[in-house]
Amino acid sequence: PPPRPGKSLPVSPIASMILPGTLWNSIGRSAPLRAFAAPLRVPAFYLRAPAFSLHMSSSPSPSPIYGLPPGPFPVGVTTVEVVDRSRRDPGDPSSPRRLQTEIWYPAAAETGTVNRFSDFLGGGAIPGSIERANDPKAIGGYRDGLTVAELDGGVWTNHAMRDAHPSGTGLPLVLFSHGAGAFRASYIYWTEFLATHGYVVAAPDHPGSARYTQVGGKVITPGGARSTWDSMAGERPRDMIAVLDFFDGRERTEGPPTALQERLRGATDAQNVAMTGMSFGGHTTANVMMERDPRIKVAVLKCPALFDRNYSALAGGAPIMVMLGSEDTVIGNRDGNGKAKAYLDTHDKDSYLVEVRRGGHVSFTSCEIYNKEYGNGIGSKSPSLTRPGEFYKPLDIVEQHQMINTYGLAFLNKYLLPNQQDDAGRKLLLDAARGEGPFSKEELIIRAKI
Repeated sequence: PPPRPGKSLPVSPIASMILPGTLWNSIGRSAPLRAFAAPLRVPAFYLRAPAFSLHMSSSPSPSPIYGLPPGPFPVGVTTVEVVDRSRRDPGDPSSPRRLQTEIWYPAAAETGTVNRFSDFLGGGAIPGSIERANDPKAIGGYRDGLTVAELDGGVWTNHAMRDAHPSGTGLPLVLFSHGAGAFRASYIYWTEFLATHGYVVAAPDHPGSARYTQVGGKVITPGGARSTWDSMAGERPRDMIAVLDFFDGRERTEGPPTALQERLRGATDAQNVAMTGMSFGGHTTANVMMERDPRIKVAVLKCPALFDRNYSALAGGAPIMVMLGSEDTVIGNRDGNGKAKAYLDTHDKDSYLVEVRRGGHVSFTSCEIYNKEYGNGIGSKSPSLTRPGEFYKPLDIVEQHQMINTYGLAFLNKYLLPNQQDDAGRKLLLDAARGEGPFSKEELIIRAKI
């Protein structure tokens, strides 16, 4: 969650706002994603191909990244530096605001190259950039001793193909805002998964709020004017609109868009958009939705940090889904779950709650790829919010992601792709209004106001 208003974000402990105690720097060895020990029960509508005119792939087995089988479409991924010339960079007033942005999208089969983690870092083109990423205050902080070489060597697992040819037209756009001290690629359970189901997903790093990013040929890490409360809270929502404007055909690159960027913009419907985010990104999402941009039709807020104002009095305008972990000790210690529910309860449009009982703050990330014992919802035990002074055993992260993606995708399909939503998907959301669903009530709380 965001720091207190008026406080500058220090260079090294930005993550102390996200993870309690020593979790930021004391994490055990991660392992490559493993096959399932037992098959997961998968809702039937995820095994059916929607009626897109795209190349279909077939993969009936659940993915350990997504918790569900991939959708019917291959995934491409590309990096774009979005430039907002209407703003100055708080850390460098001589420069416009620049955003290293990752885009996942439905792709033509057998195009592109296998995506490596270092591709998110520009392949090391900036001298010293990989070494800086290895720093424990940057990507290396996801686990003690973690390196980009190790991630490239097999720890980082994804399905995306770098710079593959986009496929399809009229694709809805999902914007995603990361948490404070996080990194745009650390949520592929959501961003990449949605692309397999026909969505274009764009996630920028927020300079000063991301633990590491590259813009204008420079590596940017937290600290200074970019990382004050006022800067982060004010710039983040505008970052998301700048990314949306890129897809809406406005001039948002350093030079003319590349051929790939032009094809992506041509394939995307920038008038049919979802705004989503996690933690501080949930705060960003709430603030974006307050602006009532007519292009943005729905929002998904994951463990949102709604501390700085009475958001319940500002809710409304579009259908929303709020996702929480009952054991989230990050926002939960400040009644963040209660504030998020108040925001939901006072909403004047369709609203849905998805709450993982044995889930925490980091349940809504892909940090298990970096470290299977990351903590706060990932691993064998985490400090409990509901039983202070005790520990709980988080639900297996693959099962948590199955729940999150089951409801998240059904929600987006209902409002952004209503013609593609089948009877099973519609029933899932209707049942939510009665507190019913395919998952055990001992593990998941569901409710809806439709």
